[in-house]
Amino acid sequence: MLSLSFVLLICLIESVAASTPDAYILRTRSLPPDLNVMPSLSNGHLGYTVFGNAIFMNGVYNGAGGNSRRARIPNWINITAELCDPAGCQVNNEHTDISFEMDLRGGYFKYRKEYSSLGLTLEQRTYPHRYYNRALVYELLAHRHTSIPLNADTQYVKLSQYPGKVSDAFNFEVLNNGSFALEDYRTLRGVTKVLELKQFQPSPHEIYVIFSEPLEQPRILDWPTGQTELRHRIIICMDRQQTVAQKELQDLLQLSPAAMLQSHVNAWTDFWDKQFSIEIIGNALELSRIVNAGIFYMASSLPALSSHQANEPYDGLSPTGLARGNLDADYEGHSFWDTEIWMLPVVTQFNYEFSKQLLDYRYNHLEGARFNARTMGNRGARFPWESAFTGTEVINPCCLEIAQQEIHISPDISFGLQKFFAQTNDYAWLCQRAWPIAADVAEFLVSRSACEDTCHFLNVMGPDEDHSNVNDNVYTNAVSKIALDFAVWAGSKCSNSSPETFEQWRQLSDKLIILHDAQLDYHPQHSGYTLGETVKQADTILLGYPLQFDTSSTHLNDLQYYANFTRATGPAMTWSMFAANYLSTKQDWRAHEYFARGYQNYVHKEFKVWSEVPIGYNGSANFLTGIGGFLQSLIFGYGGLNFARAGDTSQLQLSTPNVPPDVHQVLIKYIKFAHSKCVWTFQYSSSNMICTGQANQSFELLQGNQRTPLGHSFNVTLNRGDPTMHINVIN
Repeated sequence: MLSLSFVLLICLIESVAASTPDAYILRTRSLPPDLNVMPSLSNGHLGYTVFGNAIFMNGVYNGAGGNSRRARIPNWINITAELCDPAGCQVNNEHTDISFEMDLRGGYFKYRKEYSSLGLTLEQRTYPHRYYNRALVYELLAHRHTSIPLNADTQYVKLSQYPGKVSDAFNFEVLNNGSFALEDYRTLRGVTKVLELKQFQPSPHEIYVIFSEPLEQPRILDWPTGQTELRHRIIICMDRQQTVAQKELQDLLQLSPAAMLQSHVNAWTDFWDKQFSIEIIGNALELSRIVNAGIFYMASSLPALSSHQANEPYDGLSPTGLARGNLDADYEGHSFWDTEIWMLPVVTQFNYEFSKQLLDYRYNHLEGARFNARTMGNRGARFPWESAFTGTEVINPCCLEIAQQEIHISPDISFGLQKFFAQTNDYAWLCQRAWPIAADVAEFLVSRSACEDTCHFLNVMGPDEDHSNVNDNVYTNAVSKIALDFAVWAGSKCSNSSPETFEQWRQLSDKLIILHDAQLDYHPQHSGYTLGETVKQADTILLGYPLQFDTSSTHLNDLQYYANFTRATGPAMTWSMFAANYLSTKQDWRAHEYFARGYQNYVHKEFKVWSEVPIGYNGSANFLTGIGGFLQSLIFGYGGLNFARAGDTSQLQLSTPNVPPDVHQVLIKYIKFAHSKCVWTFQYSSSNMICTGQANQSFELLQGNQRTPLGHSFNVTLNRGDPTMHINVIN
């Protein structure tokens, strides 16, 4: 007898599959040669890579100092089903059709085997539940096709677990071996082995893992000949608190399989329909899939904004996301400047709350940044180049000079704070969260500078890590000027600090040197830079976009010069930044070239997983930093969108748009600005933004010499050739 819940589950799966647009489906009949580029699945609390050997939990690290890295939990949800008969499981070799599919809209991975000669199908699905976010789910759906005669042999399905080796980060103990009795679950307690820094982490991390059923040995599921359908699900729940993990499992088991899947799919479709999506209109299905996959991989590492039980504080967005972090190539799961410069501008479009949690991570670790400054003989807050659980420096012991010299990480964070305010106009957040960080960063910069008639930063390293121990890296000095100016302004709104303090910051900003070669009219990357020297990645060109520090003809010369002397095997976001910057010039053909270069050699075809460096070279997988740069070039570069602080208010700027080749139009739902939510469409000829706001906030349009009140909601169109639109918040 076929159960009603199973019928509902089959109907739900077919309905979801039928309604999912092709741009959200990544399907292949063969796996990538390197399984490291399989999809990374996360829900902000837990993450894993499909068929990988590790699960990771938000904020759980193991190792002292520079040896700290995400603490690997064996991947107990890596489960595989085999079709067997009385002769054994070799029947698996008889399947004639196999497919693997990542459903980006529904947020799950599935793989399907068709045994045509037997009239059988095995479908397996895995996902970290987006709403019940302590849970990882495996589902098996087996079906005998009624149109084909049933095999006379009795069959069964064997479920086997492939978690990988024993964890070297945890000591696990079994609290309950579990059974199939009601509410008697296999339960493990894990304790990390090594503290990151005792002063800031007095005790090790403790986690609890609860299984819906034990699976240390393969599980045999009988499948009688007369039974058309077979289904099974395994749920694993994890949390720092045993009661939370247990409640999650118990509440999930009260749901039918169909309801459990539906609640997960609903959470993801709510994100795509109500928070953020990009629709590429034109002959560009492959580009659409790459865009959607990038959004998915980035958003999935962020905490769910609505969850069954309250979330713990979010502990940072690392370059390869929550599903990775045990390896050096995964940057150990640490947070870098990548968060504020490369990912935050995109994350803010998803939802303000995501960005607030990313910036709260910095605020919550402000004491660690102050500690870092003191250890280097400085004042204020010196944010670590690599940050994990404590907010103290955890750079790999191989590369200590990077941590000592890449001081731009601190003003990078201030820059991120300013950009967030420029979009949100949130004064309460400015004074409660941004100001304390901005003030301490300014103090650090003053104490780190060397001043006489002019001011300098000596013995530093910019984003180009091929040039160490240089003076006056132009990016470092420019972003520091921005950070100092922001601190002065924020202090005038939020603080009663002494005028002398503000004047110190202002003086440093005014006197800090920005190198410029007057003869060639370009910015040398640093003092002593020699023409023709190759640089690793985007550095000086960032003075245009995103810093908006220099958009003059000098910047165009920077682009043309550094394009010829940037390492061809550099990271993906470098070419996206060339694209974004060239889009502000009249050389849009160069922008198209660099936009394509920024993703075509970096995205693996099967599941659109990004590599840090061109495919064929060693580098990180699921490189969210590259995704962030790519999406910025599309949204802000092609779209001509910018957010800026205009005096004491936030300003949205719309300039002449463009579109990539073969794209007719780009539709984005939704861009947020202050309290408004905007539907934005742009194409080569025009840009249209329809924003719905709140009655207590209004807007004003400045364009050319005209000033036009817009009310609390507005509909504006910018045609090619029109002056840039500046839309101010009127408080």
